[in-house]
Amino acid sequence: MIAHIFYHTDIPNYLRRTGLFKKALQKGLKNFARQNIEVNVIFVDEKEILRVNKEFLNHHYVTDVISFNHEKLPFDTGEPWAFGDIFVCYQVARKNAKNFKHTILQEMLMYVTHGALHLSGMDDHDPRDRAEMDRQAEKIIQTVVEN
Repeated sequence: MIAHIFYHTDIPNYLRRTGLFKKALQKGLKNFARQNIEVNVIFVDEKEILRVNKEFLNHHYVTDVISFNHEKLPFDTGEPWAFGDIFVCYQVARKNAKNFKHTILQEMLMYVTHGALHLSGMDDHDPRDRAEMDRQAEKIIQTVVEN
């Protein structure tokens, strides 16, 4: 797995924990992480997440995380498959960290992991599925932070 972490917004250096984000991404991607895939995590501001949400999902609001799976080419190019992109809104993470009594880093890790679980095929459209995703994400974050 090739993981790229991009910081396209003002994030303090102490929160730019690229190694932790990559570990969370790899654990969230489960079996896919062992394949020849490439994933981008892009930290953005509220203006950019709103633009992405409007342009690609026709949603007119700011959100915390958006993930996009990319279709695999019908032929093998020998290059890593551009598996997906995860957009994370740093400002929403900062606000929600206070609301949920998390650190900002925990909230950012939650969004990266949540996006990775979506790319792995999990869904959160009903409360039961959302609760399972949250449980999985919390378990992954705990192992990432402890190691």
